[in-house]
Amino acid sequence: MVRTRRRKLNIILPLILLTMLFCGLFACMTVKAATDIRVGLKSSYFDKKIITVYNTCLKMGYCINDSFKAELELKSAGGFSFEPDKSEYYSDGLPYSKYKDAAAAASGIKDAYVCYAGRNKWMVYVKGTGDGTYTKVSSNDIVSISFGRRKILTDGNVSGGYPQFAAAGSDKYITLGSKKYRGRIEIGRYGNDTIRAINIINVEKYLMGVVSCEMNTTWHSEAQRAQAVAARSYCLANTGFKADSYLNKGYVIVDTDESQVYGGVNKETEISRYAVKSTLKQVLKSNGKTVPAYFFSTSGGATEFSADIWGGNSSVFIGVFDEYETNPERKPWIVKTTFSELAQKLASKGYSVNGIKDVYPEMLSDSGRVSSIKVKHSGGNTTVKGSEIKSLYGMHSTKFKIITAERDDHSVYVLTDGDMEEPEVSDLYVISGTGQVSRIEDNTDQMIVISSDNMTNFPVDTPEDNEIWFLGMGWGHGIGMSQSGAYGLAQKGYKYNEILKYYYKNTELSTY
Repeated sequence: MVRTRRRKLNIILPLILLTMLFCGLFACMTVKAATDIRVGLKSSYFDKKIITVYNTCLKMGYCINDSFKAELELKSAGGFSFEPDKSEYYSDGLPYSKYKDAAAAASGIKDAYVCYAGRNKWMVYVKGTGDGTYTKVSSNDIVSISFGRRKILTDGNVSGGYPQFAAAGSDKYITLGSKKYRGRIEIGRYGNDTIRAINIINVEKYLMGVVSCEMNTTWHSEAQRAQAVAARSYCLANTGFKADSYLNKGYVIVDTDESQVYGGVNKETEISRYAVKSTLKQVLKSNGKTVPAYFFSTSGGATEFSADIWGGNSSVFIGVFDEYETNPERKPWIVKTTFSELAQKLASKGYSVNGIKDVYPEMLSDSGRVSSIKVKHSGGNTTVKGSEIKSLYGMHSTKFKIITAERDDHSVYVLTDGDMEEPEVSDLYVISGTGQVSRIEDNTDQMIVISSDNMTNFPVDTPEDNEIWFLGMGWGHGIGMSQSGAYGLAQKGYKYNEILKYYYKNTELSTY
C-alpha cells in the first residue's frame, strides 16, 4: 500500500507541474483585460507624420473581444518609428499564419515587406510591382514600422483594426518621447493621412494619471478621493470597457480637458494612487446607470443646472449654492474691450451690429451665468448667446457681468454715519472667515462679496467711454462638481462620499 501511494504521487506531481507550466505559458500569450479602456493621446500624439516609441523591446499582437494576444517580439536598440505609408503596394493575397513564413517568402523579392494584417495573419506586400502576378493593394490604412534596418507594415483595412504593442524585456512602460504609459499602445491612421497614438490601459491605472492632473496634489485627500470617483464614473459612462481596435474611430475620450486630463506614469503621485486605490471600482450611479460625473475647476459661487446649458432634464446635475468655495483655485478675471472691437468680432461671426450703443445681459441662468446678451446698435437690437461671447474672447466661463461707463450700478458702497459713500480702494479692508483682517491692495481689479445665496464680484474702478468690461468668475462649464468647492468641503471635514452627494443629486455610490 505504501509503494502504491508513492507511485501515484510520482505520476500526479508531474501532471500538476505540467498543467501549471501550460497555464503559465498560455497566460503569457493571451491577456484578458475586462477593465481596459482606450484613451486618445491627443495632447502630443495626434495627426503626426512620425511617432517614435523609445522602447528597446515590444510585444506585438491584436486585441479581439478585449483579449490581447502577443504574436511577435520585436527588438531594437534605437526604438521604433511609426509612419503613415502611402506607397503603392501589391500582394499575391496569400496569408501566412507565422511571421517567419511570410519573411521567408519576402526574402527573395525586391522591395518586399512583411505585413501584419490580423491575428495569425501575415502577408507579403511588394512596392510598385504590377506585372500581373500581384494585385494592387486597395488600402489607405497602411502604417510602416521601422526599427534598425528592418521594416514591417500593418494594414488596418485588412484586419479591421490596428495591432497593439506592450512593453517587453526590461522595459516596464511604453515610452513616447519624455512620457511613459502603462498598458499598451496602438498607432494607426483611423481614416486620416496622419497617425495617432491610443493608450489601451486598465481603468484603475489610467485614473492614477488623471487625478493628479485634474486636482491640485496638495489638496485634502477626501477631495482627491471624490475626484477619483468622479473621473472613474465619467470615463466609464462614456467608454465602457473597450480594448479592441477600431479602424476609423480609435478612441472616445482623449487625454486633454476635452474629456479629462491624463498625463500617464509621469504625472502619478502618491496621493493620486491612494485616491484611486482607496475608492477601487467605485462609481456614481443613478437609476442603475453609471453617471458621467462632470466636473470643473471653479464655480464662482454656484454650480449650474445642466438643462440651462445643454438642454434636457437631468435629476443629477442640479445647480447648488457653492458656499464652501471660499478659496477658489481660479480667481476672478476681467476682460476689457471696446464697442468697436466687439462689433468687429461679432461681424466675423455674421452679425451686423455697427454703431454699438449699449450691451447688457438679456437672460441669466439660475446660477447667474449669462445665457444671452442684448446688443443695441444703430440698426436696432441683436441677441447674442453668452457662450458666443465667451468663445470670442476666450473667457473661462459665462458667469460674467457687463460693465460700461454708463452703468455704475455694480459699484460697492459703504454705510458710514447713515450715509452711503463709495470708498477708495486704499480705504478698504477685508475680514476673512477666521477673523483675519487684511487690506486690499491698490492694484486690485475686483472685489468678491459673499451673499446669502451666491458670490459676486465688483470692479474697483470704472470703464472709460466706449469701453466694455466683462467681469467674470468661475472656470469651466459649471455643471457637476466644483473642484475648488470639493476642496473647501474637505477642509470643513466632509468625507468624499458626502462631497459627491453634495454635487451629484439623486445618485448612489456603487461599484462596476
